[in-house]
Formats: sequence, C-alpha cells, structure tokens
Amino acid sequence: MVKKRVALSTDEEFAVHDDSMVTKPVALSSDEEFAVHDDSMVTKPVALSSDEEFAVHDDSMVTKPVALSSDEEFAVHDDSMADHNWCEYRKGVLRKDCASLRTPLPVGYLEMMKALQTLLVLTILAPWCVVGYSSFQSLIPNGNAVRDPCDQATLWAGVGHQAMGGSGLRNPFGVDFNNNGKVWNRTLCEKDSDGDGASNGAELGDPDCSWTPGTTPSGPPTGHPGLCEPWSDPVCLLANTFHTCQTQDFQCDPINSPDVMDFAVRFPSTAVPADETTYMCMNFALPSDRDYHVIADRGLIDNEYVMHHILIYGCPKEVERSDLVNDLNTPYPCGMAGEVRCQEIIALWSVGIPGFCHNENAGFRIGPNGYRYASMQMHWNNPMKKADYTDSSGMTLFYTPILRPHNLGNLMTGENFFHIPPGENRYIVESHCSSTCSNRIMNGSVNVVAGLNHMHYMGREMATLYTPVGGAEQVIMHDPHFSYDNPEVHTFSPPIVINPGDVIRTTCSFTSLHKDTTIFSGEATSQEMCFGFLFYYPKEAIRSRQCTTSMGLPLCSLHHDTDMIDGCQVESFMRNQTYFTELFGELSRRCDTSFCRKECKTYLKEERKNPCFQGRVGKYVDRVLGIYVGVNEMARYHSCSVELALEEVEPCTCTSPRPCVEYTGAGVSLRMSFVVLLLSMAHTFFM
Repeated sequence: MVKKRVALSTDEEFAVHDDSMVTKPVALSSDEEFAVHDDSMVTKPVALSSDEEFAVHDDSMVTKPVALSSDEEFAVHDDSMADHNWCEYRKGVLRKDCASLRTPLPVGYLEMMKALQTLLVLTILAPWCVVGYSSFQSLIPNGNAVRDPCDQATLWAGVGHQAMGGSGLRNPFGVDFNNNGKVWNRTLCEKDSDGDGASNGAELGDPDCSWTPGTTPSGPPTGHPGLCEPWSDPVCLLANTFHTCQTQDFQCDPINSPDVMDFAVRFPSTAVPADETTYMCMNFALPSDRDYHVIADRGLIDNEYVMHHILIYGCPKEVERSDLVNDLNTPYPCGMAGEVRCQEIIALWSVGIPGFCHNENAGFRIGPNGYRYASMQMHWNNPMKKADYTDSSGMTLFYTPILRPHNLGNLMTGENFFHIPPGENRYIVESHCSSTCSNRIMNGSVNVVAGLNHMHYMGREMATLYTPVGGAEQVIMHDPHFSYDNPEVHTFSPPIVINPGDVIRTTCSFTSLHKDTTIFSGEATSQEMCFGFLFYYPKEAIRSRQCTTSMGLPLCSLHHDTDMIDGCQVESFMRNQTYFTELFGELSRRCDTSFCRKECKTYLKEERKNPCFQGRVGKYVDRVLGIYVGVNEMARYHSCSVELALEEVEPCTCTSPRPCVEYTGAGVSLRMSFVVLLLSMAHTFFM
C-alpha cells in the first residue's frame, strides 16, 4: 500500500485516498459544500472548516482529520523501506537518493487516474449542486421561474450564475446576491445588477420589495436580474459576453432547386445617425423581364448593434418609376411611411428570424404582372447614440420563373394607438377586425399558411385568433412566452381558412413593472406595438393590406362614408368644416384658456350631447383635435371639462357644497381659416 500526505492550499483543495490510488487536488469555490461517498452509504454534506481539516473514507478505514501545512510539501512512503525513512518531494522535484525507491508506473496509469478522479468528483459533487441551487432558488422571489432571455421559454435554474444550469462563475446578480449575504432585502431588490434599467425586484416579480421567503410573489418574473435585456440591444450585446443568444439557421429546401435564382439588395455603407431611432429607405427595381414568384427571403445583416428590422414594400404593378418620390438605389430618411404608393409587405427580417420560406402553393409575384419596384425600409436602433456606426445591411430574395398556383398576400391586424400605464403586471391591449370589416375587405375565402406576432420589449404574451361566422373562437397563433429577440414564425399545414364575415382578434399582454412613466405605441423600441402578420393566398381575395383599429375603433368604419360607431358617423363628422368653423368661433368668443366661464360651460355642455363627443369616439375625436389644433384652442375646448365632469356626478346649485360662480369675460380672436384647414387635413392622415 502507498499512502501520501498532501498539503492543501487556502483555496480549499482536497485529495481522496484509498489503498490503490491517489487523486490530484480539486479546487472548490468558497460556497460549494461537498459530501464523501463510499460503497455502502452516502454521508450528509460536510462543510469544510476554516482550518482546512477533512476526513477521508474508504471501504476499510476512516482516518482522523489531518491538519494540512501551508508550505505545499509532501512525503512519499514506501512499504519496502524497512527503516521507514521519508523522502522529501519539494515543488515537483524528487531527491536523487529517493529516485531509486520509486516504482515505475504502468503505461496509461496517469490517464486512467485522471478519468477516475473526474468521475469520482462528479459523483460526489453533482447531487449536492442540485440541492444547493434549489435552496438558493427559495431565497429569491420566483427563483424557480426565471427564463432564458433568448427564448423566454427555457428555465434558468442557477439564477445567480453565468451558466444556465447553475455552476461556475456568478453573473452580476449572483455577485450582488453573494455580497449581500445571500439574503433578499430592499437593498438587493432595488439594485439593478445587470444594468438594463430594471431593478432586481421588478425583474423577479417583486417590484415593491415586499416578498419574504415562503410567501407568493406579487407577480411572475418579467426578466432575468443577471442578464442585460433585451439581449439584442447594443448595450446588452456588450454586457452579456458570457451568454450569446443563437438564432436558428435558415432552412429552406426549395431554394436549392436549379430553377431558383437569388437577388440581393443592400444599402451602400451608410452612416447611422446618433439618434435612438432612425428609419431609412431605399427604392430599387425588381427583376421584371418576365413574371417570377419570390418563394423565400433572408436577411443580410452587417451591423447587428443597430439593426432592428427590415421590411420590403412592393409597389403595385401600375406604379411607374416616375411615380416614385425618391431615386432608385439611394438611401433616404423615410420614417415609418416611406413611399406612399408602396405599402404591401413582401419580405421582412427581424431580430431572431433568419428568413422566410413560403408555402409551396404560393409566392409573391414580381415582374410585368406583379411588383416591378419596391422600397426597402431599415429601422436602426442606436440607444447609446454613437456617432461612429455605419451599416450596409439588406436582404436576399429567392425567386423562380416556375410560377406556383397562387399569389401570396400579407394582412396586418392589431392596434395602431394605445398607451401602457407604469407599474402594471399584466396590461392587455385588444383589437378586432370586425365582421363588418372582414366582409368589406374580402371578396372570397383565404388560406392562411404562416404568420407571426409582433410586440416590442414589454410584450409578454400575444395571440391572434379568429371566430368563424356562427362558430367558436379558434387560435391562429399563440405565443405564451413572447420574445421580441426570438420571435416564432408559425406555419400551418393544412392552411387555416378564413371567410368574409369572420372576426379576427389580436390580443397583447404587456408588463410595465419596471417603468415609472406611461409608454405609448410607436416606432421606437422604447415604445410598443401590437400587430399580427398573416401570410395567405390567394392575394386577390383581400383588397386591403390591413384590418386594424385605432384606440379600439375599426379603421374600416372610421374611414367609411356611412358606417356608424356608437351613434356617430365619424367620417362625415370629421370632414364637416362648417360645423368646426362655428364651434371654434363660439369657443373663441365664450371661453378662456385658464379658467371656466359660465357661458363657455353652458355652450360646451350642449355641444357635448353630440354622440361624436362621447365615449370612445369622443376620445378619438379629442386626440385628432389635440394633434392638429393649436394649444390655446385646445385649452379653451377643455377649459370647463372638470366642471362638466363634476356636474355629471353632482349638479351645481347655489345650495350645493360646491360654490357656484358667475363667469364673465371677453373672447379672443382666432385665425379660423388655419384651424379649419388643419381639421380638414386631420382625418385624412390620422390612423
């Protein structure tokens, strides 16, 4: 038998001995306990004491704890030496007079010992690691429900570690958790460990820092406290160097067919403005020597630090080059609108989507009888407002002269304008493509073959559903754990059939627990969206590119000459220039900008009996006026709103607790022609 005495250093190295082998020291971190096993039993975890004593177990004996010295020397004892002399071995060098005492090792012995050592260490440590991480999960709110920011689906067991499973180095939250004594309190709760603008409490579902172990958190987790989110944000790409989200490789067998060609379009190297949000567009000509079908597309991403999404809008076949406002192949600032006459989406790329492979029965038609020109829109997101970024991203279109049976179309559903209050755990936004609207825009049945839901970074869950005429509501696509950075493209085989008169409902769930101000819908990533995109055939069966709402009101009815919404014919009301001329003329004569006159209140009370000034329609009209009418005019319009609201609850009389005041005052003049002009423009351009 050979026994070896081993010195352990202060980082808690240890060696395991038996009669046949000696393992090399294994380094353990300061917070990792371990248990020692033998062939018949498993001992409870044993914590290493500060003087670094340990017990060694084998099948036949238990040695007493051995105090290890700090000079890192050990001696080799050979049973064949009668006088039991010790040979010193310092710093890896064996004394010459001891060399002859060493027994040669068999070939492969060291390799075998390393493998056995690894197996032994894993056997000892693995069970305790699982128990240890579970115990840590119970020390923080929702510790067992935090998900991988890459897909919002995979559970991240070791919340405080860089590795998802919970081993190895700590992430920023783990460092703060350890430094805070491994306790959850207001200090750790209010800290933003990962630097993404959301406190640890907000991300773990305890925004008010009231959770204690053993109780139920006030809400589900909204993020990961140790990883900067969203991961595609330029700031987070630099911060999350230990965890990289991977997107799926583009898989599309049809593009390998010998008849399929590819057409790449991309920006020339272009400077990215030092602004948070920039929309740039570039018009270009499509292959048009004959008709083709675009059967797939793929993004060509140059600068991932700024690229948010790419859309390619097809221009209807009647659009000539001379009809385009901007030149071909030249980038220009465009906002979300781009070329007014080119509004049909035929290709798109977004973070997490490698490309689209279209259904075998349809394609987007380009050529003499399809789209001949297109406009590519790029959305750059530059929250750090860096001035040295450039980008030359674009897309590749795969097209074939062998036409498929149908032309492909794209329908957008959802809500155009909404707001999300701060501090909300689950805020719902809904939109309906009503039976009236689907009847109006459809002239036949369509086959939905693919689709995707779209929100920004506050989005948590989204669904697009439809209700057949006379039937029950059914799901088209549902993302229970929505991730903007890793969206799911839903495909349907067989296709989902939607008929005229069916209702399509889009519902979005947002969380704003980490926000302290109201968030509005809009184009920036710091704002929100709620849209569903449905790819269908035949394209000709739907006459519109969208069936959406604005503030809950259906656009197809807002812009229809005869449709009534809650008793108001909005289209004709908003275009009644004579009425608005009289309205604002009376307001200028009767009302003040800073207080409520009696004559103003009397006039407004009568006017607001009009159903177009009431309820959700009234809010829509109010917003249109607020956008296109001057500040002073709106101040007069709202000067008695509080008083009128109070009167609805308690009419004002001279015997009521509230004082009744007689108001007098002179009106002021208005440039009415300017106001009327703005109002006439308002309804035309407002969505």
